[in-house]
Amino acid sequence: MFGEIIKKIGKYILIAIILFFFLFPIYWLAITAFKRSEDWFSWPPIFITRMLTLDNFFGLKGGGYGHLTTSMANIAPYLINSTVVGIVTALVSTGIAASAAYAISRYKIGGMGFVSWIISIRMLPPIAAALPLYVIFSKLRLVNTWWALILSYLVLTTPLSTWVLITFFNDIPKELDEAAQVDGCSPTKAFFHIILPLSAPGLAAVATLAFIACWGEFLLALILTNDEAAQTLPIFLGRYITGWRVAWGPLAAAGIINMMPVIIFSLLMQKYLIRGLTFGAIKG
Repeated sequence: MFGEIIKKIGKYILIAIILFFFLFPIYWLAITAFKRSEDWFSWPPIFITRMLTLDNFFGLKGGGYGHLTTSMANIAPYLINSTVVGIVTALVSTGIAASAAYAISRYKIGGMGFVSWIISIRMLPPIAAALPLYVIFSKLRLVNTWWALILSYLVLTTPLSTWVLITFFNDIPKELDEAAQVDGCSPTKAFFHIILPLSAPGLAAVATLAFIACWGEFLLALILTNDEAAQTLPIFLGRYITGWRVAWGPLAAAGIINMMPVIIFSLLMQKYLIRGLTFGAIKG
């Protein structure tokens, strides 16, 4: 009896440690976003503050950091750029990956060697492709456009999406395709009307992963863009890191805004993500 109580207490302590490990950074980000400028560098750190302010969201009215450094009035173009680039990349990447994965799964096109080559592209460091991509897009006059980022991110996201969807298509019985074709469906029609609806959890999962990968990407966005016409939120966040100090308050406030679209997108996909994560886990 006493041993079971000790075991239960130990379990709750372990859960509390894990929750603290994951939730404390979010709490610290949120509390810093509402701190006054004089509290950003206080020592010891202020973990619970009673003096809250919205200046970090709307810009300070003076002080050592100045209004321009801390203002978030110009965040809208960067937010729009990140949203458009992320959604378009996620949709296009998922469409390409679904077509490729279906061909590989059902018709064994290229064999396992082709599959290994696809996933090996994902292992390419972005810095290795940055300079060639910049030269190519300069020749095509696509530098500082959404398309430069979208095409670059497709190279990074499509291989992993294809790899994941191959597993989903392998778990869908091939007899369903054959039955649809016996009923008069062409392979293309069977793919769109039978296979894709059944693989919706997998499609949602890879679309979410692609969106998150695009949303947080910094290196290619820094190299391929140069102003608010195409720069994304990670580039905007860099304005708060100056040669003097880091403006932690506005950086935290911008970080909260940066988190919200990803959280909203994940919540919208939650139902499909849960099914996708458990797809194929239980077989009768």
